Amino acid sequence: QARLDMLQAWGLEAITLVYVLSTRYPAVPEESHRPYYEKRLQEAARELEKKGLRADWQIRTGEPGAQIVMAANGCDADFILIGNQGHSRFREFFVGSTALDIARLAEVPLWLEPVHDPAAGSIRRVLLATDGSESVAAAEAAFGQLAPLVEVMMALTVVTADRDDETGSNAARAHLEQLGSRIDSLRSAVVHGDPRIQLVREASERGVELLVIGQRGRNPLQQLMLGSVAEAAFRAARIPVLLVPGTH
Repeated sequence: QARLDMLQAWGLEAITLVYVLSTRYPAVPEESHRPYYEKRLQEAARELEKKGLRADWQIRTGEPGAQIVMAANGCDADFILIGNQGHSRFREFFVGSTALDIARLAEVPLWLEPVHDPAAGSIRRVLLATDGSESVAAAEAAFGQLAPLVEVMMALTVVTADRDDETGSNAARAHLEQLGSRIDSLRSAVVHGDPRIQLVREASERGVELLVIGQRGRNPLQQLMLGSVAEAAFRAARIPVLLVPGTH
């Protein structure tokens, strides 16, 4: 709820609440619980309307990730927001795998929110992870749109072992300088190491409150296999992660 209040201050006007009666575990008779979830969603929608949002709701049946993406497509959503409970190994696996399914299938950005965070209402420091490729251009554009809304904008390129030479580092710095010419007061850095580890570490050390990552490409293989950097961030980060799909 705190995150929705913040997003409304950023311009959020309408929201569709979606609950999926999962067929992932057939032994769980969720369909019989439909009236309970209908009541909960109706109550939640009314509370959101009291805050000035247009709110509706849906209950769907099937694979959670695919159904959420279909719901987003059906209502022309600008992005998908999903909470990561993480209270147990089972729950963390289930929500994590649903988020990854959405990330593989969605054509709109995905915001993964760790709901255990007591400071969820505040985002002042945003970090963009970029490798300078064409496939992260959409993430860079989304990052730029956040500039008027937050206090500190940071961009980071992690130079991997296969690019860990002067040429690779210089190319990364040149791209970050170009990005800085479009975003006022951008703080940028080039670091070296494994992006799957270094990115989350840098976000933690820099006090980042939102991590923006671009999904590399949209070909059929990449729809089935999300990039390892994004997946590592989804699983390891203790802050919100915004994954922005690349162009087709």
